[in-house]
Amino acid sequence: MASGEVEHLTGTGEIYAGDLLLRRVWYDLTVSSGAAGGSPADPTIVGSIDIEGMGEAAVLAGPDKLTLKLEDGRRLLFALTSTTGRIRAYGGLEPAPINEGA
Repeated sequence: MASGEVEHLTGTGEIYAGDLLLRRVWYDLTVSSGAAGGSPADPTIVGSIDIEGMGEAAVLAGPDKLTLKLEDGRRLLFALTSTTGRIRAYGGLEPAPINEGA
Protein backbone atom coordinates (compact mmCIF):
# COMPACT_ATOMS: atom_id res chain seq x y z
CA MET A 1 0.00 0.00 0.00
CA ALA A 2 1.49 3.36 -0.94
CA SER A 3 1.95 6.03 1.70
CA GLY A 4 -1.34 7.61 2.67
CA GLU A 5 -3.58 5.05 0.99
CA VAL A 6 -6.56 3.84 2.97
CA GLU A 7 -8.34 0.51 2.78
CA HIS A 8 -11.82 0.31 4.27
CA LEU A 9 -12.86 -3.20 5.24
CA THR A 10 -16.34 -4.27 6.27
CA GLY A 11 -17.93 -7.66 6.47
CA THR A 12 -18.77 -10.58 8.69
CA GLY A 13 -15.83 -12.21 10.41
CA GLU A 14 -15.03 -14.70 13.12
CA ILE A 15 -13.47 -13.96 16.50
CA TYR A 16 -11.06 -16.54 17.90
CA ALA A 17 -9.30 -16.91 21.24
CA GLY A 18 -6.43 -19.14 20.21
CA ASP A 19 -8.03 -21.91 18.12
CA LEU A 20 -11.44 -21.53 19.79
CA LEU A 21 -14.13 -19.82 17.68
CA LEU A 22 -16.01 -17.44 19.97
CA ARG A 23 -18.56 -15.93 17.58
CA ARG A 24 -19.26 -14.32 14.20
CA VAL A 25 -19.44 -10.51 14.10
CA TRP A 26 -19.79 -7.58 11.71
CA TYR A 27 -16.54 -5.58 11.45
CA ASP A 28 -15.68 -2.12 10.17
CA LEU A 29 -11.95 -1.39 9.86
CA THR A 30 -9.82 1.33 8.32
CA VAL A 31 -6.24 0.51 7.38
CA SER A 32 -3.90 3.40 6.60
CA SER A 33 -0.18 3.48 5.93
CA GLY A 34 2.42 6.17 6.21
CA ALA A 35 0.76 7.80 9.22
CA ALA A 36 2.56 10.81 10.66
CA GLY A 37 5.87 9.58 12.00
CA GLY A 38 5.17 6.00 10.92
CA SER A 39 6.48 3.97 8.04
CA PRO A 40 4.37 2.37 5.30
CA ALA A 41 5.48 -0.99 6.72
CA ASP A 42 3.66 -0.13 9.96
CA PRO A 43 -0.01 0.42 9.06
CA THR A 44 -2.47 1.98 11.44
CA ILE A 45 -5.64 -0.05 11.86
CA VAL A 46 -8.65 1.38 13.65
CA GLY A 47 -12.19 0.15 13.80
CA SER A 48 -14.89 -1.69 15.61
CA ILE A 49 -16.85 -4.89 15.71
CA ASP A 50 -20.60 -5.06 16.23
CA ILE A 51 -21.15 -6.43 19.72
CA GLU A 52 -24.46 -4.70 20.39
CA GLY A 53 -26.67 -6.89 22.51
CA MET A 54 -23.84 -9.28 23.33
CA GLY A 55 -23.95 -10.19 26.97
CA GLU A 56 -20.41 -11.51 26.70
CA ALA A 57 -18.95 -8.18 25.55
CA ALA A 58 -17.42 -7.63 28.97
CA VAL A 59 -15.89 -11.10 28.80
CA LEU A 60 -14.44 -10.45 25.34
CA ALA A 61 -12.94 -7.22 26.65
CA GLY A 62 -10.92 -9.31 29.12
CA PRO A 63 -8.51 -11.29 26.92
CA ASP A 64 -5.42 -9.35 25.88
CA LYS A 65 -5.34 -10.73 22.36
CA LEU A 66 -8.06 -12.09 20.12
CA THR A 67 -7.98 -12.86 16.40
CA LEU A 68 -10.48 -11.54 13.86
CA LYS A 69 -10.66 -13.62 10.69
CA LEU A 70 -11.93 -11.40 7.88
CA GLU A 71 -14.15 -12.54 5.00
CA ASP A 72 -11.14 -12.66 2.66
CA GLY A 73 -9.22 -14.92 5.04
CA ARG A 74 -6.80 -12.33 6.38
CA ARG A 75 -6.39 -12.20 10.14
CA LEU A 76 -5.97 -9.38 12.62
CA LEU A 77 -4.66 -9.74 16.15
CA PHE A 78 -6.61 -7.32 18.37
CA ALA A 79 -7.97 -6.48 21.78
CA LEU A 80 -11.44 -5.17 22.50
CA THR A 81 -10.99 -1.80 24.22
CA SER A 82 -14.60 -1.13 25.18
CA THR A 83 -17.95 -2.82 25.54
CA THR A 84 -19.15 -0.70 22.59
CA GLY A 85 -16.97 -2.66 20.16
CA ARG A 86 -13.90 -0.45 19.65
CA ILE A 87 -10.74 -2.44 19.02
CA ARG A 88 -6.98 -1.94 19.23
CA ALA A 89 -5.00 -3.78 16.57
CA TYR A 90 -1.64 -5.40 17.23
CA GLY A 91 0.47 -5.16 14.08
CA GLY A 92 -0.96 -5.37 10.59
CA LEU A 93 -3.24 -7.74 8.74
CA GLU A 94 -1.80 -11.21 8.36
CA PRO A 95 -2.29 -12.78 4.93
CA ALA A 96 -4.79 -15.59 4.47
CA PRO A 97 -3.23 -19.03 4.90
CA ILE A 98 -2.42 -20.75 1.63
CA ASN A 99 -4.48 -23.91 1.07
CA GLU A 100 -2.11 -26.14 -0.78
CA GLY A 101 -4.79 -28.82 -1.17
CA ALA A 102 -7.38 -26.49 -2.72
